[in-house]
This record gives sequence, C-alpha cells and structure tokens, in this order.
Amino acid sequence: MITLLVVDDSEIDRTILKNILASTYNVIEANSGYAALEILNNPTLKIDGLILDINMPGLGGFEVLSLLDKSRHAGMHILLISAEAQKNNIIRAANFGCSGFFKKPYDKDQVLTKLKALYANKDAAPVIQTNISNGTITDNELRATAVYAEKLRRVYLTYLMAEKKNDSLYIHVSEIVHILLENYFAIKAPRDLTPEGIEIISQAAYFYDIGRAIIRQEKVKVLSQADIDEIPETHTIAGADLVAVNSSPNVAFFVKVASDICMHHHERYDGRGIPHGLKTTINNIYTQMTAIAIEFCQTFFDHEEEAQVSESDYVRAMQKIDSDKEAFRPDVYDLLAASKDDIISHFAR
Repeated sequence: MITLLVVDDSEIDRTILKNILASTYNVIEANSGYAALEILNNPTLKIDGLILDINMPGLGGFEVLSLLDKSRHAGMHILLISAEAQKNNIIRAANFGCSGFFKKPYDKDQVLTKLKALYANKDAAPVIQTNISNGTITDNELRATAVYAEKLRRVYLTYLMAEKKNDSLYIHVSEIVHILLENYFAIKAPRDLTPEGIEIISQAAYFYDIGRAIIRQEKVKVLSQADIDEIPETHTIAGADLVAVNSSPNVAFFVKVASDICMHHHERYDGRGIPHGLKTTINNIYTQMTAIAIEFCQTFFDHEEEAQVSESDYVRAMQKIDSDKEAFRPDVYDLLAASKDDIISHFAR
C-alpha cells in the first residue's frame, strides 16, 4: 500500500485529511516540520508521498523541503497544503518540483482524484526537480515579451480611446485567466506550464479582441455546419495576424499563445464557433480559459461600481455560463467553479 506522510500543525485538519485518505492509503501523521524531518530521515520507513502544510510555526513547509535529502526521496510526490495558491507559493513550489496543492477546506473528490492520477503509475519518473521552467522561458524572453506586450497595448488603447472605451474588461479577463492558471497549476501540476508561462499566458489574454482595431464592426454568430467550410475575414483572424508581426524568437511563446487566443476565443466546445468550428479538446485549454473568462467578466462586472462585486455577482455570472455550458471545455468550467473563493477575494480587495 502507498504510504503518505501528512504534515500539519492542526490536529483537526490532519484528522479530516486522514479520514479522506485512510481507506486507500497508509497514512502517517506529523504535527510539525521537525517531526516530519525525523520521519523522512528514518531509514526504516519508505514514504511514497508527502502532503505538507506551508504555514506552520517553527519550521514551515518550504523550510522542510529545503532540508530534505533530495537524492533519498527523489521518487516521492510532494503536495502542499494552503488556503490559497498564491503566486509566490506557486513559484517556490515549482522550484521544489512539487506535484500541486491541496486547498483548505478539502474537497474529498479532488484530493482522491489528484492522488489517483499521481499514483496511476507508481514507478513514474522522479518528480523532484531543481528549476522551474527547464530553460523553456528565459529572462530575456520575459523582458522581450513585456516590451512587445506594452507596444501592442498602446495600439489597443489608441483604438479604444477612439471608440470612447477603456480597457477595464480586458484587464479583468487577464486577471481571471491568471487565477485560473494558478489553480490549474496547483490542482493539475501540468509539466508544460511554469510560473513564467502563467505570466505570459495571462498577458496574452488581455489582447483577445485586438483584431477589432482593424475590423471594427462585426457581428459574431454561431456557425452552421455549412458555414464552417468558408472561413470569413473576422476580427479573430485579424488579431492573430497583428500579434504575429513580431517574429523574434524571444517573443515566440507569447506570439503563439496570443495568436491562438485572438484567433479562437469565439470557438465553442460543441464545434459551432468561429472561425474554424473547432470541436471538443481540439480547443486549446488556455484559449478556452480566456473564452470563459470573457463570458464571466461581462456579467460579473456589469454594474457601475466594480468595488461592489460579491458572491451574488459570482453566482449570477455562473448562471449565465450555465445557460450555455456547451460552449466551454468541461475541465475549464470545473476550474472556474473551483476558483470561486479566489475570484471573490481578489476582486473584493
């Protein structure tokens, strides 16, 4: 049986988690970081997984990881316990090669599903790593992306000013996408997503409608099957073309993501969107995050005083999305639903 070490200074929280896990896993408990290290350094014990609270008195979760013998525990999955997946925690977790987060209060199905996925192949490659992005996104790329994004933003703002509009909706969409990405990273720990990637993807989401600076008046419709074969000239295609004018390799990741978001944010999971009628998971998950964020924000922020956003606004926005769930990937819908508390707390500040 797989052995998991649960480390939390709260006896109540340890008991709740143990009750969730006990029928499937052998659970060992530790009430502090020091107690955890004693267990982890015991040569007679084989620990397959570490579930570790970040915030503990004395020796917190990250301090425990910094003292861990990485060579001895190279095949051990590490999951962190946190009330919220904050950006700095995600970056630090990635540095230690963690497999994700469990958020309090615990969702039993989410906890068991996550562990089942991790241990589906118990002999999988080691998860402890020494860097966060494996060299896929460099500091030069981050700087170049920031410069290029600012140039595109000036183009965007010029168009919006001419239309007597501001960019508050686009900022909110970018913020929602950032929250979704953080929770996606925390829950799924996808190997192709890094903290740097989260920053670039959420930046790219801001520009989803930049093609309207070129094609200003256009009605978006749901396609029939006959329409899909004839791709119309739309703001989606224009936006993708505009973003892609920069061919520098230092902005290649941003251009790839932003172009797909521009091109396909009106695609639907049921295949009736524009301009290509993409079906099911052919729809890129990050673009679908942007699509659902757009729909959500248009209702969540539909009153004059944005500071008044509350749980009732979230419920209302979700009801609007529920009325057309066929438009979105189910995993993206579930992610938005799981991000309720983070969204409300972020915009209530």
